[in-house]
Amino acid sequence: MIRVSYEPGLPGQTNMARDRMLFPRGGARVYTWNGPWVTLGAFQTASSALLPTCPVRWSPRPTGGRAVLHGHDVTLGLCLPLSAPVSVRRVYPVVVGLVVAALRGCGTDAHLGRAFVGEGKPSSRSADCFGAVSPNDIVDSLGRKVCGCALKLSEHAVLVQASIPVHEPLVDPAQIYEHPAPVHTLDLDAITFAESLECELNNHQGIPDSIS
Repeated sequence: MIRVSYEPGLPGQTNMARDRMLFPRGGARVYTWNGPWVTLGAFQTASSALLPTCPVRWSPRPTGGRAVLHGHDVTLGLCLPLSAPVSVRRVYPVVVGLVVAALRGCGTDAHLGRAFVGEGKPSSRSADCFGAVSPNDIVDSLGRKVCGCALKLSEHAVLVQASIPVHEPLVDPAQIYEHPAPVHTLDLDAITFAESLECELNNHQGIPDSIS
């Protein structure tokens, strides 16, 4: 039985530390923040991603991808064990597909990005995660990005972190990034999403054996 915890109102460093603890043992948590925070992808630096005058606290993420402004979002840390090594290309859409299914279970308009943007890498000058749509992001029926996803993969486990905006940002993204992206929100309750995700994970027993 896979349990999905709900952990509201935590600082950025605490949220990232708890997500790191999921890897590689496995687990899932849905959480919110104690105000505005930025998380930086594992290969980003604050000096290159954020404006020098950025007023928001930041913390590094264990996953890759671009910077994410938090505080107005429902966030997910999900780690699933793998029975055998698998490529990013194979596992990424499977794991994100579970998140899409959980969002749809909450009645939201959610689709895997590859149906709209194909398999190519996104191109954008922005350090903002929401500045470009990748095949493994989550979009609405208009192709607008409504959930940013980032991955960490080893031979034994996969960790995905996902950010789902549900309100307008607490801080203007123009104060964070040189090229900020528009924000598109979903009407989503964090506890309902956690319950829907738990149901989806247990229905599928995590990652299908055909993938892992």
